[in-house]
Amino acid sequence: MYTKVFWKKMRDKAILIAKKFLRQELVKGSMYIFVGTMFANIFNFLFNLFMSRNLRVEDYGILTSIISLIGLVVTPIGAIIPTIVNFAGSRFAKEEYEQVRLFFLKIIKPLILVGFILLFCFIVFTKTIGDFFHIKDQSLIIITGFIVFLGYLGIINSGLLQAKLAFKFISFSNLVSSLFKLIAAVSLVFFLGFKLKAVMWVIFISSAIPFVISFVPLKFLFNSQRHISNKIHFKELFSYGAPSALAALGLTSLISMDILLVKHFYDPLQAGIYAGLSLVGRVIFFFTAPIGTVMFPLVVQKYERRENHNNIFKLSIALVFIPSILISIFYFLFPDFAIGFFIKNKVYLSAASLLGIFGVFITMYSLSSLFTYYFLSINKTKVYIPVVVCAIAQALLITLYHDSLFEVVIISLVVSVVLLIVLLFYYIKTISSADKFGLNMRGIKFSFFSKN
Repeated sequence: MYTKVFWKKMRDKAILIAKKFLRQELVKGSMYIFVGTMFANIFNFLFNLFMSRNLRVEDYGILTSIISLIGLVVTPIGAIIPTIVNFAGSRFAKEEYEQVRLFFLKIIKPLILVGFILLFCFIVFTKTIGDFFHIKDQSLIIITGFIVFLGYLGIINSGLLQAKLAFKFISFSNLVSSLFKLIAAVSLVFFLGFKLKAVMWVIFISSAIPFVISFVPLKFLFNSQRHISNKIHFKELFSYGAPSALAALGLTSLISMDILLVKHFYDPLQAGIYAGLSLVGRVIFFFTAPIGTVMFPLVVQKYERRENHNNIFKLSIALVFIPSILISIFYFLFPDFAIGFFIKNKVYLSAASLLGIFGVFITMYSLSSLFTYYFLSINKTKVYIPVVVCAIAQALLITLYHDSLFEVVIISLVVSVVLLIVLLFYYIKTISSADKFGLNMRGIKFSFFSKN
């Protein structure tokens, strides 16, 4: 009798804790992003797996290097997303929608201009870029230029959606885009016999879908015609945007430069094998990335409202660390199975011994990324210094020492560990400077061990 009562109380308590956990803003937002991103990533993985199995290894290496190049070129402007989220998020918190509208109109024009300039550069320097990455089909470089232009054009909408906490819509648009990419690519390559060029055009169209439909939840930007007396002070935006852009650029470089340099220094077959290793290893990042996406605007708004935001960050760390370390352990124990599960081609098994180490690298990177965006969300912009230094160190070290893929992975791992250690000390210093174990920001003191 007493045993039944005990277990009933335990069950009720567990249900109560679960409900409280699920009601948290970070968890709810992350659930939307995670579910949408999970299915989107499933479609993206199916796309990559299909390409790895139906394209030549050399062509798959070209595809991954082009995707990394796109990410690296778009990063300088994609790096303003923290600025967009910080500015628009604080205005959304105060319901200052006219300021958001003015911000959009001011930013979109230079984005279009810079996008056109980059597209022109891709067209003019097609041969140079192709020779550097050993890509003979120069039309692939031109298509890449169009994708970059679209990336620059749509970056402000992406940031506004995050600032607006439109997590459901973000999930939906990502899902539609990735599903289209998978279906279109499979249809063109498998059924119609098209190759890499057709895949690149599919990537371009799938990238356009989120941008086009993003205007649905942002239609308020065009509804109001009321005159705005207040002006946006771009000097203040630049003082935040420049270091945050450098931080985001450094983070993207840490996860892209290794692929680009391997593509440059190694033969196409080895570059393709490394691309496959990276594909499987980055499962960790794909699995945990939604946490940071949700955390950043939530902390920005709470910071602006002078509310407790430290517990959101602590929960984010736990939600990233636990699955990351579990997947990394699995990679150490069953590397052949993991690679074989995702990529059937046995050629990729030659890199199986590196999978566990690569998993630890991605785990360290994911945690460092979370710390970086947390600091940016509370205006600690000097965080860009260690991020950029480590990104430069990774690029230089791989350039100097690349005799084997093992060296490349070890360099990336060591650099990411050093970065995480520096960020941990920076976090401890930030907490300590605000009354040892209290968090005193914007005049509000929060207990570091608060249960709220």
